[in-house]
Amino acid sequence: MTARPSNREIVVRALRLQCPRCGEGAVFARWWTYTEYKECPRCALPYDPRGESLAFMYLSTAFITGLFFIVLLTLPPQNLVRYRFGFIGAALAAYVSTLPVRKSLAIALNYFNSAERSP
Repeated sequence: MTARPSNREIVVRALRLQCPRCGEGAVFARWWTYTEYKECPRCALPYDPRGESLAFMYLSTAFITGLFFIVLLTLPPQNLVRYRFGFIGAALAAYVSTLPVRKSLAIALNYFNSAERSP
């Protein structure tokens, strides 16, 4: 049996979109179409057996929304039309570009809290 990865290793693997346990299997078959594996192709770790990563996804989406709300409050627009297009474009880009990383972090967090990982 291999040694358990450290907390740092789990986070680094999540940021690289890899399995939190072995670090070799991919989380996504194709991340740009958001096609994810049900389990690690290398070590067979089930990525989201109970669907718990959705809660993290909702919380992280709410966090991003909160950040954009703070921007709305602190940076008043000079040109409203340009501000709206820029703001909506930036928000959509933030949501879409961070989706695979947020999902991978959710899987890593589930693995971190799993019974398999506890001593």
